[in-house]
Amino acid sequence: MLKRQVIILAVALGIIVTAFALNQLFASLKEEPEKKKPKLVRKSVLTRKVNYGPQKTSVVSYGRVQTAQSLDLLSEVAGRMFQGKVPLKEGENFKKGTLLFFIDDEEVALSLKSQKSNFLRDLAGILPDLKVDFSSSFEPWQDYFESLDVDKVFPDLPASSSGKEKTFLATKGIYSSFYAIQGAEVRLQKHRYYAPFDGSITAVDLQSGSFVNPGSRIGRIIRSGLYELKVAVETNEIPWIVPDAEVKIYSEETQQYLDGRVIRISDFVNQNTQSVDVFISLFSNGNRIYDGQFFQAAIPGKTITDGMIIPRSAIYDNNEVFLVEDTVLKVRNVDILKLTEEEAIIAGLPEGSDLVVEPLIGAYNNMPVEKREQKDIDLELGSNSSKGSAGTPENQGSY
Repeated sequence: MLKRQVIILAVALGIIVTAFALNQLFASLKEEPEKKKPKLVRKSVLTRKVNYGPQKTSVVSYGRVQTAQSLDLLSEVAGRMFQGKVPLKEGENFKKGTLLFFIDDEEVALSLKSQKSNFLRDLAGILPDLKVDFSSSFEPWQDYFESLDVDKVFPDLPASSSGKEKTFLATKGIYSSFYAIQGAEVRLQKHRYYAPFDGSITAVDLQSGSFVNPGSRIGRIIRSGLYELKVAVETNEIPWIVPDAEVKIYSEETQQYLDGRVIRISDFVNQNTQSVDVFISLFSNGNRIYDGQFFQAAIPGKTITDGMIIPRSAIYDNNEVFLVEDTVLKVRNVDILKLTEEEAIIAGLPEGSDLVVEPLIGAYNNMPVEKREQKDIDLELGSNSSKGSAGTPENQGSY
């Protein structure tokens, strides 16, 4: 029995060994498949030939319109206040010279007439003495006396012919009485306020019939047709602005295109905006402009003599770009002359080299690439394709 089991195990083992040997033999006779090298895939990148030229710049900012002239209506005298030729209501328009309001002046006017009457009495009292002691001056003073009317403004006194005559008139109180009358006439004029320009009322604090004291604010007026645009500019952009430059102004809301001119630049930082205020006078070009209206302004800046405009997204790590050299990427440093939100003006690269002008993800130095050149690009790219540099069809691309 034991002998039989040994024979069975030997036969099974022989079969296994024979199968393994045959498998190895057949495997050695099989031809190995040809190993294929992996195909090198090159990333396609958009390039542009480096070419320098003069580049115009501009500073784009936003602001609100404000009237170039506004006045508070203040009472200089006390009394009952009444409206003039226009109602004291916000939005009311008026012309230059229109009576806006007046303070009851009846008492003051009567007091002035009393002073004038006393002056006439005093002057009539000295005419006989003038005829005797200063005969050469009598006729001018006589004519002056006859020309006076208490309902009209008194003209200036005749000139004295001598120091003696002047002393005589002074001792009689002629000069003091006359100048007191002049002061009263000026005070009477302050009871009526006439519009100094064409404009409109923007605020009313007191209604007609109110009693006012000196210094009481009655309202506020603004001048029509004379407006300024106040825009906030970053401090690093101020050196680029050209004083007295002509400015293109645009309103997206109303589709208005206006012209303007830089008239002044603040020499301090606005604490509310942490920027510098630039003021631009507006030319309406027949458009209706409203105080407080929001506008965008493209202010022409200095021209860069030799520069190239590229997308800002093509710059890495503040001042690095990619060039394509012999089908591989090369990292190069550039000189950044000016930055905007979407574009940059650069220099410092060899002219004619292939500059990558699109953002790359995962790019590295010596990375294999194939280039595709951006066609139809010239030095006027900045004035034709710079989205957002100025924001208007007329100003796109201006820095």
